[in-house]
Amino acid sequence: MNGLLAVWNDCDAPVLERYEHWYMNEHLPDRVGLPGVQQGVRYETTNSLPQSASPRFFTSYDLDDVNVLEADAYQEALRNPTPDTQFVMAHFKNMCRTIAQLVAHQGRCAGAWVVTLRLGKMQGLDTPKYADIDAWREVLRRHAPSAACRWRLYESVLSKPPAGGASRVAAPSPESRFRPGTDAVAHGVVVIEHLRASDAHHTLTQWLSLPDVQALLDPSDAVDEFIEMARLDARALPGATG
Repeated sequence: MNGLLAVWNDCDAPVLERYEHWYMNEHLPDRVGLPGVQQGVRYETTNSLPQSASPRFFTSYDLDDVNVLEADAYQEALRNPTPDTQFVMAHFKNMCRTIAQLVAHQGRCAGAWVVTLRLGKMQGLDTPKYADIDAWREVLRRHAPSAACRWRLYESVLSKPPAGGASRVAAPSPESRFRPGTDAVAHGVVVIEHLRASDAHHTLTQWLSLPDVQALLDPSDAVDEFIEMARLDARALPGATG
């Protein structure tokens, strides 16, 4: 859980069936099968008209540490994606891909209803926009979302380049050449999990309205609500131990 690979995206409607088959049968198992990837969780918007919502999908991969994405196996998969990956990626829209390190968290149990906050933007704008991560950490600790079963705050690896030289994790994904447009990258990510829809609604209507939270939110920050679709734990894969 110390690292996160988070993806928000839409998909062209005509290829949605192929997108789902690819994600569930190829992409998710391949990514979760990499060493150091603990689990992958897929979510869909709670909007009653999902086809009209953006982003429609959110996928999170919990990592032992962001450095597991430096592994040759992962980088090779990015450089040489399968034909199905190339096809599906060409139909991604409104892509935000953020690799981030855990800053703070509270709670242990995962919840199916999730509110995500994308704070600032490292890529996708002419000029990067930074969030005050330290201030968000203090607000979350002083005013934790009371209806949540767990919250986590992450900061993008792009905000603190490695001192020892270039990092493949901090570089744009080689896979992005198959996607239209430029991938956005959030500076900060907050993932707030809930047991029930009413709990998520409380966070959206009550917690987000707190003056200290409103003081930190920028009009360009994105707040979205999702419901869990599928979860794949690395221990469930063939050959896994423990």
